[in-house]
Amino acid sequence: MKILFTGKTDFKYNRVRVLLAGLKQMKDVKVEMFPIINRKDFDQTAFIKAQEGADFIYIPPFRHRDVKFIKKISNKPIVFDPLISAYLTKVVDYGHFWKAPFKYFIDKLSFSKCDLLIADTLVHKQYFVKKFKINADKIGVVPVGVDTNLFFPTTKSDNQKFRIGSYGSFVPLQGMPIIIQAAEILKDEEQLEFHIIGGGYKFKEVKNYIEKYKLNNVKLLGWLEYKKLNTAINGFDLCLGIFGKSAKADAVIPNKVFHYAALGKCIVSKDTPGIRELFTSRENIILCQNTPDQIAANILEIKQNNALRTTIGDNAKQMITSDYNHVKIARIFIDFLKKHTPS
Repeated sequence: MKILFTGKTDFKYNRVRVLLAGLKQMKDVKVEMFPIINRKDFDQTAFIKAQEGADFIYIPPFRHRDVKFIKKISNKPIVFDPLISAYLTKVVDYGHFWKAPFKYFIDKLSFSKCDLLIADTLVHKQYFVKKFKINADKIGVVPVGVDTNLFFPTTKSDNQKFRIGSYGSFVPLQGMPIIIQAAEILKDEEQLEFHIIGGGYKFKEVKNYIEKYKLNNVKLLGWLEYKKLNTAINGFDLCLGIFGKSAKADAVIPNKVFHYAALGKCIVSKDTPGIRELFTSRENIILCQNTPDQIAANILEIKQNNALRTTIGDNAKQMITSDYNHVKIARIFIDFLKKHTPS
């Protein structure tokens, strides 16, 4: 099978990295890249030549607008892997309700125009079907997974204080303000320390809250290079997933949860239908309500119970590295495409 990856992107987002890492390990699959630098200068002749012999054309996450553009040029089956719904993200998660008609149109058009659509969870698939009236048969569920060559355990953390870690872009689904409120509840626990990596939408709000309540137990570490994430996560004693209040938070299993699990870390995250598709609470993760007091209570329990923390982390690592590593994710992806390969 030959797959042409195209889109206005550098193909370096985590979802694409995982897929590419796995596909490169498959002897029966050939992958080629045709990035779109600028649509105005798009070389249509070069693209048509590049797609020769391709069985499918893959358009990566967030590139909704590339679907119609490529569909006009190519007669090959288009596989769109949006990862998100623009409507669910901007309208429901961010609360930008004035954008509803346009964002719905962006999703509906791209989801309808593509030949095959990829969802990262069954919950997301069901949302695509119900909200946008997309044929369920053309939607495949391919979990995000993890490249275990990049995310793996190293040495055990040897911190003076118990380090609770999280990373992200501070978008609403992550619930960073709720995490910081949990840190406020625990501010008198001298042996606890929160390390937060990243920045973005809610960063200023979080920073102001930390300063207002003088939360000396929280360290905002800013952005970190992708290649340095593995080392940073290995330094956490406990990892926090997502705690957003919207429907989007209920539908996804984010990159970081796969990363934490691959390193054998115990994870505390919001109890959602999406995350329960793969994880089982108190077996390979700790799931709870997304309230500061519940998060704080679980942090204290895990800090005080080293055996439970170790068992949950080990179980998470076993499941994710065995069943959701980059090779297994690529195989799930290819198996779905094979069911829809033109005869």
